[in-house]
Amino acid sequence: MIHLATDAERAEALRAAADYLVQTGVAMTPLPAALKPAAATVAPTVVENLALEVARILQNQGNPMTPKPKRKRKASQYSKRYGKAYKQLRKKYSTKKGSLRKGWNHKRLVIASHKLARGGRK
Repeated sequence: MIHLATDAERAEALRAAADYLVQTGVAMTPLPAALKPAAATVAPTVVENLALEVARILQNQGNPMTPKPKRKRKASQYSKRYGKAYKQLRKKYSTKKGSLRKGWNHKRLVIASHKLARGGRK
């Protein structure tokens, strides 16, 4: 696939492709030979107007190929309670330097936080 950096380069490449398709299309049509020159002069303007109309529609609607930004998921009530419980226990079982007290590690804090967040439900 050819990579074109700017919109102008893309537009020029599309015009060249459209011109080629119009010329071959006019040459292959079953029109009488007398009408082919007239069709060859009219067809590019028709294609150009069609391309401009499509560009105008896409500009108004936005490009359908651009992905929509992902929406953030809302935090659940349990997740909020767990986060508060973890912070509370982390503060309680940390030393002044910030490391956890003897016998406490992250795994134990997580289990205790879940137990605290769960509350009296179980």
